[in-house]
Amino acid sequence: MNKKGYIKNGKNNIYYVISTPQPQSRIKTAVIFVHAANSNRLGPHRMFVELAQRLSRNSIASMRFDMRGCGDSTGQPAKQIQNDIEDLLCSINFFNLHYKPEKILLFGISSGAKVIFETLAKHNVPADGCILLSIPHSSGKTALKSFTARLKEYLYKFKNPQSLKKILTGKANIMQIFRTLAFALNIRSRYQDNSDQNFTTTCPLFFIYAAKDPIAAASRHHYTRICKKFAIPNKINVIKNANHSFFHYKWKEQIFDETEKWIMEN
Repeated sequence: MNKKGYIKNGKNNIYYVISTPQPQSRIKTAVIFVHAANSNRLGPHRMFVELAQRLSRNSIASMRFDMRGCGDSTGQPAKQIQNDIEDLLCSINFFNLHYKPEKILLFGISSGAKVIFETLAKHNVPADGCILLSIPHSSGKTALKSFTARLKEYLYKFKNPQSLKKILTGKANIMQIFRTLAFALNIRSRYQDNSDQNFTTTCPLFFIYAAKDPIAAASRHHYTRICKKFAIPNKINVIKNANHSFFHYKWKEQIFDETEKWIMEN
């Protein structure tokens, strides 16, 4: 069963979709999805939708929402991570208040995973675990690698006659391409690391990285160090041959399998 609506967060209306397997029964476990910047509640290649459906079959509820200025939410896209954190906290509080699940897990990808991590560092969040995909470390070196990788992906796509035809006929979303490249360059300023000084919520973390993500190695080292410093339980998996957004269905299936297994173990 799906319920759709808006949550009032200041001047913004945050659009959400909540999936409950059995609305009459008490929700034992729920997953709240956090999308990356310039994306929406569907997740990359509908990853969040497909995983929510799969979790529902295992009696796990879920919530997907659009950050301000994204998807069907109102307002302007966030310029600082604090705005994203506010939207996430608002969504968690709303779900907790109306559904009272026994356990809440957070699932984020890329900058969405970064939002989750920084939220845990600053706030006492009622989270019992987090799945963090392709979480980036905010550094100048990471930003440059991210930009270069995204640029190579677009150049590769443009070799395809159909993709090239879309550009020449004006059917390609050129502005979205520029926004994606600009975001990659600005990742350091928007998502500065503040978690080295403090960590409030120390629930178990499950990191999933892509082997062919150019920022994976440095990011993995950074977050491993922080988890060790604050004694945060954690697990790391690397998906072979995958890229940053895990676009292939085989990689998504592997993520789904690993996520379900980790949820059951925790």
